[in-house]
Amino acid sequence: MKTAAKFLLFLLLLVTGFVFGNQIQNNGRLRIKVEGIRNNNGLIGISIYNSSSGFPNDQSKSLKTEFVTIKNNTVEITVDSLTQGYYAISAFHDENSNRKMETNWIGIPKEGVGVSNNAKGSFGPPKFNDAKFYFNKQEQTIILTLTYL
Repeated sequence: MKTAAKFLLFLLLLVTGFVFGNQIQNNGRLRIKVEGIRNNNGLIGISIYNSSSGFPNDQSKSLKTEFVTIKNNTVEITVDSLTQGYYAISAFHDENSNRKMETNWIGIPKEGVGVSNNAKGSFGPPKFNDAKFYFNKQEQTIILTLTYL
Protein backbone atom coordinates (compact mmCIF):
# COMPACT_ATOMS: atom_id res chain seq x y z
CA MET A 1 0.00 0.00 0.00
CA LYS A 2 2.83 2.38 0.82
CA THR A 3 4.39 1.75 -2.58
CA ALA A 4 1.09 2.51 -4.35
CA ALA A 5 0.67 5.73 -2.35
CA LYS A 6 4.23 6.81 -3.18
CA PHE A 7 3.65 6.01 -6.84
CA LEU A 8 0.42 8.08 -6.89
CA LEU A 9 2.17 10.95 -5.13
CA PHE A 10 4.98 10.75 -7.69
CA LEU A 11 2.46 10.84 -10.56
CA LEU A 12 0.64 13.78 -8.98
CA LEU A 13 3.87 15.75 -8.64
CA LEU A 14 4.90 14.84 -12.17
CA VAL A 15 1.56 15.92 -13.66
CA THR A 16 1.46 19.09 -11.53
CA GLY A 17 4.98 20.01 -12.62
CA PHE A 18 4.10 19.35 -16.24
CA VAL A 19 0.93 21.49 -16.13
CA PHE A 20 2.50 24.40 -14.27
CA GLY A 21 5.67 24.14 -16.34
CA ASN A 22 3.62 24.50 -19.51
CA GLN A 23 1.82 27.53 -18.11
CA ILE A 24 5.13 29.23 -17.45
CA GLN A 25 6.28 28.45 -20.99
CA ASN A 26 3.13 30.06 -22.38
CA ASN A 27 4.35 33.48 -21.24
CA GLY A 28 6.34 35.32 -23.83
CA ARG A 29 7.72 38.59 -25.10
CA LEU A 30 5.74 40.81 -27.46
CA ARG A 31 7.59 43.45 -29.44
CA ILE A 32 5.47 46.24 -30.88
CA LYS A 33 6.89 48.40 -33.65
CA VAL A 34 5.12 51.51 -34.89
CA GLU A 35 6.08 52.73 -38.35
CA GLY A 36 4.87 55.41 -40.72
CA ILE A 37 5.34 58.21 -38.17
CA ARG A 38 5.53 61.48 -40.07
CA ASN A 39 7.79 63.34 -37.62
CA ASN A 40 9.56 63.03 -34.27
CA ASN A 41 7.27 65.49 -32.48
CA GLY A 42 5.45 64.39 -29.35
CA LEU A 43 4.84 60.81 -28.26
CA ILE A 44 3.33 57.58 -29.52
CA GLY A 45 0.58 56.18 -27.31
CA ILE A 46 0.30 52.40 -27.48
CA SER A 47 -2.51 50.42 -25.83
CA ILE A 48 -2.90 46.64 -25.60
CA TYR A 49 -6.40 45.18 -25.24
CA ASN A 50 -7.42 41.62 -24.44
CA SER A 51 -11.13 42.21 -25.20
CA SER A 52 -13.29 44.45 -27.35
CA SER A 53 -14.24 46.56 -24.33
CA GLY A 54 -12.84 50.03 -24.94
CA PHE A 55 -10.94 49.13 -28.10
CA PRO A 56 -9.37 51.14 -29.71
CA ASN A 57 -9.75 54.49 -27.94
CA ASP A 58 -10.54 53.98 -24.23
CA GLN A 59 -7.12 53.56 -22.65
CA SER A 60 -8.68 53.06 -19.20
CA LYS A 61 -9.99 49.68 -20.41
CA SER A 62 -6.71 48.55 -21.93
CA LEU A 63 -4.51 45.90 -20.41
CA LYS A 64 -1.56 48.27 -20.72
CA THR A 65 -0.95 51.75 -22.13
CA GLU A 66 2.43 53.30 -22.64
CA PHE A 67 3.61 56.60 -24.15
CA VAL A 68 6.95 56.41 -25.93
CA THR A 69 9.37 59.00 -27.30
CA ILE A 70 9.87 58.87 -31.07
CA LYS A 71 13.34 58.39 -32.53
CA ASN A 72 14.03 58.41 -36.27
CA ASN A 73 10.30 58.31 -37.04
CA THR A 74 9.84 54.91 -35.40
CA VAL A 75 8.97 53.45 -31.99
CA GLU A 76 9.42 50.03 -30.46
CA ILE A 77 8.29 48.72 -27.07
CA THR A 78 8.59 45.30 -25.50
CA VAL A 79 6.04 43.65 -23.24
CA ASP A 80 7.49 40.80 -21.21
CA SER A 81 5.63 37.90 -19.57
CA LEU A 82 2.52 38.23 -21.73
CA THR A 83 0.26 35.20 -21.43
CA GLN A 84 -1.08 33.25 -24.38
CA GLY A 85 -4.32 34.65 -25.79
CA TYR A 86 -6.03 37.07 -28.15
CA TYR A 87 -4.93 40.70 -28.16
CA ALA A 88 -5.37 43.84 -30.24
CA ILE A 89 -3.15 46.90 -30.19
CA SER A 90 -3.95 50.51 -30.96
CA ALA A 91 -1.49 53.37 -31.37
CA PHE A 92 -1.71 57.07 -32.05
CA HIS A 93 0.76 59.88 -32.68
CA ASP A 94 0.29 62.35 -29.84
CA GLU A 95 2.03 65.22 -31.62
CA ASN A 96 1.26 67.78 -28.90
CA SER A 97 2.15 65.41 -26.00
CA ASN A 98 -1.16 65.88 -24.15
CA ARG A 99 -1.76 62.09 -23.98
CA LYS A 100 -5.11 62.49 -25.75
CA MET A 101 -6.03 61.81 -29.36
CA GLU A 102 -7.13 65.00 -31.06
CA THR A 103 -10.24 64.66 -33.25
CA ASN A 104 -12.32 67.01 -35.36
CA TRP A 105 -15.92 67.90 -34.53
CA ILE A 106 -17.26 64.60 -35.93
CA GLY A 107 -14.66 62.42 -34.21
CA ILE A 108 -12.19 61.85 -37.04
CA PRO A 109 -8.60 61.74 -35.68
CA LYS A 110 -6.39 64.73 -36.44
CA GLU A 111 -3.32 62.74 -35.41
CA GLY A 112 -1.93 59.54 -36.90
CA VAL A 113 -3.61 56.30 -35.82
CA GLY A 114 -3.06 52.60 -36.34
CA VAL A 115 -4.09 49.19 -35.01
CA SER A 116 -2.74 45.66 -35.19
CA ASN A 117 -3.23 43.82 -38.48
CA ASN A 118 -3.37 47.36 -39.93
CA ALA A 119 -7.16 46.91 -39.77
CA LYS A 120 -9.24 49.74 -41.13
CA GLY A 121 -12.59 50.93 -39.85
CA SER A 122 -15.68 51.43 -41.91
CA PHE A 123 -17.75 54.40 -40.77
CA GLY A 124 -15.88 54.40 -37.45
CA PRO A 125 -12.82 52.92 -35.82
CA PRO A 126 -11.60 49.40 -36.57
CA LYS A 127 -13.23 46.55 -34.66
CA PHE A 128 -11.39 44.38 -32.12
CA ASN A 129 -12.12 41.23 -34.16
CA ASP A 130 -10.42 42.75 -37.22
CA ALA A 131 -7.35 43.85 -35.23
CA LYS A 132 -6.95 40.85 -32.93
CA PHE A 133 -4.10 38.38 -33.20
CA TYR A 134 -3.27 35.23 -31.29
CA PHE A 135 -0.19 35.49 -29.11
CA ASN A 136 1.30 32.06 -28.41
CA LYS A 137 5.04 32.29 -28.98
CA GLN A 138 8.06 32.85 -26.78
CA GLU A 139 8.73 35.98 -28.84
CA GLN A 140 6.51 37.68 -31.38
CA THR A 141 6.68 41.01 -33.22
CA ILE A 142 3.68 43.07 -34.31
CA ILE A 143 4.16 45.99 -36.72
CA LEU A 144 1.58 48.79 -36.90
CA THR A 145 1.64 51.48 -39.57
CA LEU A 146 0.12 54.83 -38.68
CA THR A 147 -2.34 56.52 -41.03
CA TYR A 148 -2.85 60.27 -41.11
CA LEU A 149 -6.20 61.48 -42.41
